[in-house]
Amino acid sequence: MFNEKLIKIPKPEFFVLYNGERDYPEKGELKLSDAFMDIEELSSDKSRTSLELVVQVYNVNHGHNTEILQKCETLKNYSFFINKIREYLKAELTLDKSIEYAVKYCIDNNILKEFLKEHGSQVTSLLFYEYDYDTHMAVVREEEKEQIARNSLAEGLPVEVIHKITGLSTETIQSL
Repeated sequence: MFNEKLIKIPKPEFFVLYNGERDYPEKGELKLSDAFMDIEELSSDKSRTSLELVVQVYNVNHGHNTEILQKCETLKNYSFFINKIREYLKAELTLDKSIEYAVKYCIDNNILKEFLKEHGSQVTSLLFYEYDYDTHMAVVREEEKEQIARNSLAEGLPVEVIHKITGLSTETIQSL
């Protein structure tokens, strides 16, 4: 049975904790509408946006947003741990050695000690195997090529020309 009475819900809030390597401000904002395809049309008529999501982004890299990190010991220690891995990488150690040494350093210095003692191998696996920057960038480049191909098709360029521009196979271009 349906009820016509409006049920109030808590106001949702969305946030992202950024710990990437690019220079990022202490606090930023992401909007779903920035990813919309018809952005020119959207910017001229904001009232036509039927869905918007605004996400607050906080830089939690070591040395950033110290007030937030001081309020959450686990997040502060995680930030330190990731920074330690980066320090070892800058010292020209391999990624696997950098992670291994950072785990050992943190355990020895009571930073995420219990968690790393219990889950150290899983953490190493996750950090080393799950994310590969080069693979990520290859996917991004492939997506960019496909977008160029879509735009070129929309402009009426022949498949052979698009193939020369993007390097995509003619089958891939035709499937777009």
